[in-house]
Amino acid sequence: MPFSSFLHRAAVLTVSSVCTIAAVNGAYAAEPVKVRLDFLPYGLHAPFYLAKERGWFTEQGLDVTIEDGNGTGPALALVAGGNYDIAQISLGALPIARDKGMPVKAIAAVLGKGDFGAVVAESANIKSPKDLEGKTVYYSAGSVETPFIDTYLQRAGVDKSKVNLVNIDIGAKISGYMSGQGDAMFAPVSLYTIRGVTPRASRGMLFTEYGIEVPSFGLVANESTIAKRPKVLGSFVGVFQRAWVAIKEGGAIDEGVAALIKNRPQAKLDPAVMKAQIEAVYPFLKTAATADKPMLWMAPSDWAATVKVMESAKLIKAGTKPEAIYTNQFIAAK
Repeated sequence: MPFSSFLHRAAVLTVSSVCTIAAVNGAYAAEPVKVRLDFLPYGLHAPFYLAKERGWFTEQGLDVTIEDGNGTGPALALVAGGNYDIAQISLGALPIARDKGMPVKAIAAVLGKGDFGAVVAESANIKSPKDLEGKTVYYSAGSVETPFIDTYLQRAGVDKSKVNLVNIDIGAKISGYMSGQGDAMFAPVSLYTIRGVTPRASRGMLFTEYGIEVPSFGLVANESTIAKRPKVLGSFVGVFQRAWVAIKEGGAIDEGVAALIKNRPQAKLDPAVMKAQIEAVYPFLKTAATADKPMLWMAPSDWAATVKVMESAKLIKAGTKPEAIYTNQFIAAK
């Protein structure tokens, strides 16, 4: 072999080897991120899968695993125990969990405005909370909204003794109510009052109408993860924010729904229902205090109001510091 050909071949092999090594190192450099969702697949999970399908997590060097959940309580416990890096939960449960010693903080608020309340059948002639007296109302003891029911009834001037409150499993509560049983149920109003989608025509009476300011869905992480992997969490939250903006403001809602269905084919999701669920939460994405802030940002005044409500209801200890519950370090204020 001529010496010049040898040099050329050696150079090609060297470049090839360098590229291979770089590719391998790049693969190993991807940061694993385990995400636990709040429940089985539904519309609000679309942003996770839109980001995955568009390759945005990969662009940030993240190897993201997304797993379905079975409720806020289990998700909180799993993050607190270090089994998952991030979870989407109902943030109303977070202060109570922290009060019990769980080292978990909110790192983003998807629905900053609470959507919990009474979902009432339009056929039940319930125009105000007072009309719940004499009616059968379903609730689930383990649901996030349940600790606030007494405060809601009291502030609305309802005689609790005159309300037939029936405690049943959350699955049975929803299926039973939607099939025509009972007159009302306590649940997220946004998801169960969608006209033309939910089986039973219903309207909502929100807790927020009586000063019960508690956020709805958002992301949480363990304090240890926040301290040790801030760059990873910052990259994840940035991508997640980008996905929500694309869906809400960038016309990517149908693409987001398609991504959700593609990644969860076993759930046999109806795209029209998934899209309706996403659109139904738009009014709850921001509060008055976050109206001019980026999506997912949390206002100190909102968390202060939440703490005040929870302290007055004796759900958490007096003197709880709102700033200990959340951090905006991964979201730019402007």
